[in-house]
Amino acid sequence: MTESNEPSLIEGKVFLTTILFLGALIFVAGFASYYIPAGTFEEVAKQGKQIKVYKAAQATPIPIWKIALSPILCLTGKNGPKIIVLILFILLIGGSFSIMNKSGALPAILAKFATQFADKKTLFLCMNVGVFMLLGASLGIMEEIVPMILFFVPIAYRMGWDSVTGLAIPFLSAGFGFAAAMFNPFTVGTAQKLAELPLFSGLWLRALFFAITLLMVLGYLLYYTRKIEKDPTKSPTYELDQKRKLQSTEGQDIEEVANPGKITVYLLVCFALVAGVVFGGTQISILQELAFPIIALIFLIMGFGVGLLAQIGIGQTFKHFLKGLADFAPAIVLILMAASVGYMIEIGNVMPTILHKTSQYVGGMGKGPAIVIIYGFQMLLNLFVPSGTGQAVLTIPILAPLGDIVGISRQSIVLAYQFGDGFSNLLWPTNPMLLIALGLAGVSYKQWLKWVLPLQLCLMAVSVGFLLLAVSIGYA
Repeated sequence: MTESNEPSLIEGKVFLTTILFLGALIFVAGFASYYIPAGTFEEVAKQGKQIKVYKAAQATPIPIWKIALSPILCLTGKNGPKIIVLILFILLIGGSFSIMNKSGALPAILAKFATQFADKKTLFLCMNVGVFMLLGASLGIMEEIVPMILFFVPIAYRMGWDSVTGLAIPFLSAGFGFAAAMFNPFTVGTAQKLAELPLFSGLWLRALFFAITLLMVLGYLLYYTRKIEKDPTKSPTYELDQKRKLQSTEGQDIEEVANPGKITVYLLVCFALVAGVVFGGTQISILQELAFPIIALIFLIMGFGVGLLAQIGIGQTFKHFLKGLADFAPAIVLILMAASVGYMIEIGNVMPTILHKTSQYVGGMGKGPAIVIIYGFQMLLNLFVPSGTGQAVLTIPILAPLGDIVGISRQSIVLAYQFGDGFSNLLWPTNPMLLIALGLAGVSYKQWLKWVLPLQLCLMAVSVGFLLLAVSIGYA
């Protein structure tokens, strides 16, 4: 059986460039503790409410050796357990997909699927983009979508598209849906709760923004896919895609795989279980914490189950699994380096000071400039704190009361936070899931940035317009 080309996070110069860039960010974050005063926020009771008050703290400059070892030491920080879970998540999924690919089952099933939509490409694109955007906008699903890239890249090849499209259909759609959220419990819900607003209030403006975002994303992808259908060399990943296509089992038919019907049903059941866990995580808090481990376990069972049903033998199944672990091992380095940037900011105690100074600066502005600065600050903050909920907990208790003073509604503050956090998720390389998604698709960060930047700039301009509208009408 011809072996398919496994996605790898090592792409020579691309991998080295990413490592060097993340290394530079680590040292910038570490040395910030030498030049930015340390601070902290303490909760105090005022007029029957608990508010956060800034207080200067003793300087905590980070030793050079600690900065250098931060990719390891970050495991001892408050996000250490999450980082470990993320590493195990990507390794187990990588091993499982390796089994499904090399058994021949997955390529064959995808070939059948792509054939059914060969004459309905526009419908296929619009349908999937719409579904993934709605998942991001309503359930806050983004990280959980990442494994789907391994399905959509080969489908994109068969549709006459490229790996960028295969990456964009699930990941970019879910990411921009997350940014243009209507009911996202992890960003909108958390921020509104902290701002003391009714849950999911102000829906009409967010729904309008989501509709515009959906149309812009669809328009951009339709324009791009038609362009590369006419001239595949216009793709930024053209050369790599050609190599991958030659090494893939593109011509294999599902009848060549043992038990094709049983494998298809088995995969559908497993995906239904994953969907159940993802949806349940939005409703049950304990399931939210356990979602990644459970999804990884389901994929592990899925991979080995496919190997056994395809009758390639337990020895070959395990061999393919280990090969998948090796192919995805570089993800560990990228995850640890990306996480260590936030760890440097955390132990340097400089973020409270930055937030405090920003709030003072914004307080002396007019409403329009102030809301735009808050939006930009949230985007920049996501470079160091790539967690939507974490950003809300850190900034909303400070910015919401500040909005009262400046004359900006708390609903507008929440909107600025939502846009700033959401749209920068697909920009900053300190977001581990972005790096993993790019690695799975075989797209370099430079290629991705160049491709997505025009759409990002357009959406940012629309975002600013909506924020200024919100301020002018007293959005509440």
